[in-house]
Amino acid sequence: MHPLALLLKEHEGWLVRRVRDYAVEREYNRYTSPLEEAWRVSVAGLTDSICAALELSSDPWELGPDDDFMHDPVAAFGVQEAQKHRTRGITLEMFLGLMKYYRQGYLDLVAAQQDEPTLLRQYARFIERIFDRIEIAFCAEWSRSDAMTSAIRDLQEANRRITNEKNQFLTIFESLPIPVFLLNDRLRINQMNQAASKLLLSNERAGSYYYSRRKTDTPFPWFGHEVGEFLAADEEERNFFATLAAGNGEHRYRVSLRWMQDVSRKFTGMIVIMNDITEQWRLEQKQETGG
Repeated sequence: MHPLALLLKEHEGWLVRRVRDYAVEREYNRYTSPLEEAWRVSVAGLTDSICAALELSSDPWELGPDDDFMHDPVAAFGVQEAQKHRTRGITLEMFLGLMKYYRQGYLDLVAAQQDEPTLLRQYARFIERIFDRIEIAFCAEWSRSDAMTSAIRDLQEANRRITNEKNQFLTIFESLPIPVFLLNDRLRINQMNQAASKLLLSNERAGSYYYSRRKTDTPFPWFGHEVGEFLAADEEERNFFATLAAGNGEHRYRVSLRWMQDVSRKFTGMIVIMNDITEQWRLEQKQETGG
């Protein structure tokens, strides 16, 4: 494997974090996925393009006026990304702007190496030209004469898929038998499922909180001490037991506090999961008292 390809493959995680940090700094994270895997897939696609080019030639892929970028295997990633991002409502300017920071992340990695300066300049030139070809291919795909007509049709279809996907996840969320609360960075309830609504508000219908105007305004009433400790600690998760009064007596819960898995720092907040273990708890109490 070419040394540059090996360098990129071995530093995939570094590249993901570098590009993500650039995106957060420049606020592109408002339009990107909150999950790290999505960033990793994008970096892997770019790295694969660079590695594929290296297998064909290690010389910089200079640009020519008659190059067919639409059918350039090295630039295929750009064509595929153009097709995907157009249906997601991403503008050409937005995509190209973010690509500049992907490019910068790769160049930063090369610049951080301790190799011969001449070799590093060759690596940087190679990366620059591959990104140039990918961006040109992206623009070429975007500007096809039939692109806008198909884009509208694709966007409508994508919106239907997104709506169905949202409804599917909302249905799954509401169908969970245990209470789940999503808290924002002010520890107010941003979302909760039906089981949580029944526990907090009593007799709520599925989806009633999602479609209500109370979202983000309802304070979370329990576990202030534990939540405060979790906020102060450098932990990904905290579990504890708690007892709450209910209409039919005390209920025992195994509570889990977790941070939302959002590497883009767009959806900050906490997840509170309350697993009702009252029946087991009461049985253990009876056994302890010999009842």
